[in-house]
Amino acid sequence: MTQKQPRPTGARDANRARVRTRLLDSAEELFADRGYFGTSVRDITDHAGTRVAAISDYFQGKDNLFRHVLLRRIQPINDDRRALLAALPPTGSRDERLRALIHAFAHPMLARADENQGWRHYFRFIAQLANSGQSVQLLVADEYNSIADAFIERLRHLFPEAGDTALHDAYLLMLASTLQIFSNNLRLDSLTVGRIRTDDLDQRYASLVVFLEGGISRLASTRPPSPRDLGIIATSSPGLPYGSDREDEAEGEG
Repeated sequence: MTQKQPRPTGARDANRARVRTRLLDSAEELFADRGYFGTSVRDITDHAGTRVAAISDYFQGKDNLFRHVLLRRIQPINDDRRALLAALPPTGSRDERLRALIHAFAHPMLARADENQGWRHYFRFIAQLANSGQSVQLLVADEYNSIADAFIERLRHLFPEAGDTALHDAYLLMLASTLQIFSNNLRLDSLTVGRIRTDDLDQRYASLVVFLEGGISRLASTRPPSPRDLGIIATSSPGLPYGSDREDEAEGEG
């Protein structure tokens, strides 16, 4: 009887790499569609066409699979951002340097969105995560925080008069606005009955840059905004502005 020959090591490695990629791709797509907690291990393996045990074999569990789904996108896009940060012009007007900094943050997402559908799944997923407050994000917090620190430091150089709160708010608002643009949530299509399209990324990106230029410049170049100055409603007394006489009366009515 002829003995079955073992598969060559190279072929085994290539097969493992293919299965690993299928698991990552399937998890990424399903996380984008259903969220992390709405996607089961079996959902992923059924989609990938593998055994249920494959996630344990390749990633030691769902949490580590989630981490690798994000890391394979975070690392190249943050490398792109760091390269653009390193190339920022040292001279020029502050407006010109701010625009270059915004491009350094957001343009890598625009460039990657055209590469393949996987990047668009990733952008949809991280837009969900950013608004979820789920503790699972802590598995990759260091990767996100390191690039945040780099951009906040650059903002500090651009706006040395700005306080720490303004700089951190500026970064997080830049992040939130950028994620909205690339989330492909079809909100714009719905609002305009299709006249303006969410997937017209070049136009959405142009609007994003102009919006961020104005917002960051105003936020970082003026004294820290005060809720009282802006007449923002006190959360403790719905409907009453901070510091109003009626607010004091409302507090004494209890």
